[in-house]
Amino acid sequence: MNIASLLDKSSVTWADQPAIASGPEIIYKYDEFGTSVKQLAGAMANTFGLKAGDRVGIAMKNCPNYSIILFATWCAGLIAVPMNAKLHSREFEFILKNSGVSLCFVTNGLKNDIEEASKEIPKLIIVNADSQDYDDLLTSKAIKISENNPDDVAWLFYTSGTTGRPKGAMLTHRNLLMMTISYYGDVDSVDEKDSLLHAAPMSHGSGLYILPYVAKGALQIVPQSGGFDPDEIAELLLNYKNVNAFFAPTMVKRLINNEKINKGAAANLKTIIYGGGPMYVEDCQRAVALLGPKLVQIYGQGESPMTITALSRAAHINITDPRYLEKLGSVGTARCDLEICIVDKNDQALANGEVGEVCVRGDVVMIGYWRNKEATCEALRDGWLHTGDMGEIDEEGFL
Repeated sequence: MNIASLLDKSSVTWADQPAIASGPEIIYKYDEFGTSVKQLAGAMANTFGLKAGDRVGIAMKNCPNYSIILFATWCAGLIAVPMNAKLHSREFEFILKNSGVSLCFVTNGLKNDIEEASKEIPKLIIVNADSQDYDDLLTSKAIKISENNPDDVAWLFYTSGTTGRPKGAMLTHRNLLMMTISYYGDVDSVDEKDSLLHAAPMSHGSGLYILPYVAKGALQIVPQSGGFDPDEIAELLLNYKNVNAFFAPTMVKRLINNEKINKGAAANLKTIIYGGGPMYVEDCQRAVALLGPKLVQIYGQGESPMTITALSRAAHINITDPRYLEKLGSVGTARCDLEICIVDKNDQALANGEVGEVCVRGDVVMIGYWRNKEATCEALRDGWLHTGDMGEIDEEGFL
């Protein structure tokens, strides 16, 4: 199993379909996307001499090259280490050293930070994805997709480190495939007429959602700003149809407060998946009133990528339900691919309505933390991921 095979199939089935756009301009079709990935993978293996299991860092703002580098890493049998573009050089240094990155791709604004962070890593190869050197790598001889074990690590997802040093959640090819399938089962359907707008960081949620969209031949749209600008988003919504996006709740609020989100722009918006923080019920209601039935909420962690619960589109608009507002204030019900249990301080299961720690298990859950046995044993106790979040489950299964 290799998660890169999702692109390999799409590059044949939807060869002439637009694959990646920079603002209003289509940059790659699917056959071009697939070819570039295999050529860059060839450069990783042959030019740089990387071997299966080596780590490739990605310290980049959102850009069209991001997806190519991700899939090339997997194609070559390597492990991707995406890093938040807003990290401090000391945080970059920790992740680079902890993960043992051999090759790191950067964009212009982050080149100096990575060079500073890697002063004590003399063998680290740094490639600027905005340079001619990067473009030259895309002329390398293409290689075939590496054959991997399903439990081989594909993505090291580093936590924010709010409780200490960041920890690298080891996400396998199986984890990422299960996350992809769960998207279709619990969040939304996708086809080749859809598009995914990357206004949130591709190092985290928006990047993980590349997979279900690439698997179905959908278009990825990267704003030319590389981030979230409500005016720019409004313009892009006028240019593309069936637009989907992952937003933090604050981004949803900024979007619905923007005067340019008129009926024309909102009509082209298919789905906003929001998560990563609490969303006020009043803001949900305002968003539904302005945009229509287009909101889906997800709750997850890097350790269980984008996948613990979901609050469906239907739940957002079912105003005849006597518990409508209560459900709107929840994070939804357990996803199809895992189980949830609420436990007390002694790890004993609690009854519905009792508050305790949220624990989950399933094939989407990480296999552990990179080079951190102690933290792994603490988080994965008794076959359950202990999230550290507190919650309760009501009589209808809403968390």
